[in-house]
Amino acid sequence: MYKKLKKRIPMMMLMIGCLIFSFAVMKVTTVSAKKDYPYYIKVNKQQNCITVYEKDKNGKYTVPVKAMTCSTGWATPLGTYNTIERYRWKLLMGDVWGQYSTRIVKGILFHSVWYYKMDPSTLSATQYNKLGSTASHGCIRITVEDAKWIYDNCPVGTTVEIYNDKDPGPLGKPETIKLKAGTGWDPTDTNKDNPFNNKAPNINGAKNRTIEWGTEIDLLKGVTATSTTGMDITSKIKVEGKVDSFTAGKYKIIYYATDAIGRMSKKGVTVTVKEGSFEPVLTGITDRYVTSNMIVDRDFALEGVSASVRRKAISNDNIEVEIIKDTEETYTIVYSATKNGYNTTETSTVYIDDEAPEISGIDHKEITLKELQSGSKGIKKLAAENLSVSDNLSKLTIKDVVINIKTISDYGYYVSYHVKDKAGNKTSITVQFTYFGDAKIKGVTNREVPSETKITKEFVMEGVTASNKAGGCTSQVEIQIADMKNGKYKVEYLAPNTDGSYISVISYFTVKEGSL
Repeated sequence: MYKKLKKRIPMMMLMIGCLIFSFAVMKVTTVSAKKDYPYYIKVNKQQNCITVYEKDKNGKYTVPVKAMTCSTGWATPLGTYNTIERYRWKLLMGDVWGQYSTRIVKGILFHSVWYYKMDPSTLSATQYNKLGSTASHGCIRITVEDAKWIYDNCPVGTTVEIYNDKDPGPLGKPETIKLKAGTGWDPTDTNKDNPFNNKAPNINGAKNRTIEWGTEIDLLKGVTATSTTGMDITSKIKVEGKVDSFTAGKYKIIYYATDAIGRMSKKGVTVTVKEGSFEPVLTGITDRYVTSNMIVDRDFALEGVSASVRRKAISNDNIEVEIIKDTEETYTIVYSATKNGYNTTETSTVYIDDEAPEISGIDHKEITLKELQSGSKGIKKLAAENLSVSDNLSKLTIKDVVINIKTISDYGYYVSYHVKDKAGNKTSITVQFTYFGDAKIKGVTNREVPSETKITKEFVMEGVTASNKAGGCTSQVEIQIADMKNGKYKVEYLAPNTDGSYISVISYFTVKEGSL
């Protein structure tokens, strides 16, 4: 019996050892109900944002103290849990590693963005740049700084609530810093070997400047900034100080650039404004386009024109105006302002223009059923095809042409084109885009005809034919002519459909005065 007992002693010792080990493990993972947990963590899965709360005076977790941006995954479970265990380095799914991991439930952990190796210089920059969006397999990824904060400050047993909401949380969603491709370190990692430890944003292009009195200055022009990690943060530049370009002197300007991890740089420069000139300054002088009925005199020349000396207005009585008629179509106006012995002279040109712009590349158009169903937006796009505009003096583009669309019953659209040159001469043309489902009218177009032309039914039918599903029906086309005065006539063509209804196409005839 002694021999049997002697043989069992090692086995008993092993069992006792296992029990002691199991007890030790249980001690690590078991949550004590009496333990005081300083923080409550809420994870907004929808917004990829974490808010940490501490207790108020009543012992409730209602005081938000910290916000973190994270990356959750589609498999991140909703619900309320208590953290189970923590790991300084943890092997993750896909044979990659995470720093400062805290297990929430089953395979779901808080951890840093993953590393290729258990080495803080092997971070995946691509995955880091996804922080703030859904990107994980289910774990909650955060920066090393935030993962370490949870690891250091939230003991095992801390409550974690995972939920969905459109509102990120009371502290908002922090911006995350971006990394260049190939970057292996998390810039928030406090590891002594981190190359970002002693880096900060850079401000470039800010330098001392000297400007002329009264010169407009853009303090941000040419100034750029990069973050601790070398990414562009020019939009984050703040400027302290102002420059009054109408007061000579030296102005101290300070530029600040702060990146997403809170590191800030500043750079001071001096802008010097020179003493101003006492020469008069003329404003409002520009070339102008007018019709021949405009009287070009001193009053006309001084419309919108003013003079000043060092921003102080002077009377227009100090401005001399000389009007020179160069040709029948142009005038040169010479302005001369004199004050305190100083003189300024400027010139402008007045163009006489009685010719309206020309619109070309447009006409009545037969459209398909698909085009008919595209609506006003589709027809407007179709109407701009092949469109061009020109003028004898003004530089016009198709962007100057206004196109209006009006629906005609269920078979077409009136398309009106309007354009105006700088002298105010206008041109308006209306055409019709028609879907011919049954009756079809061909040869209808807007026309300019010589004077003495009689606008009769016989004349407007020249070159026009009509047909429907039953065959030719030109002889059945009805014509309605309306005299719109000033030599313009509206002509409506009505062709019968086989069901007894009519389809209408409208054109305009213009009789040109003095033509042969």
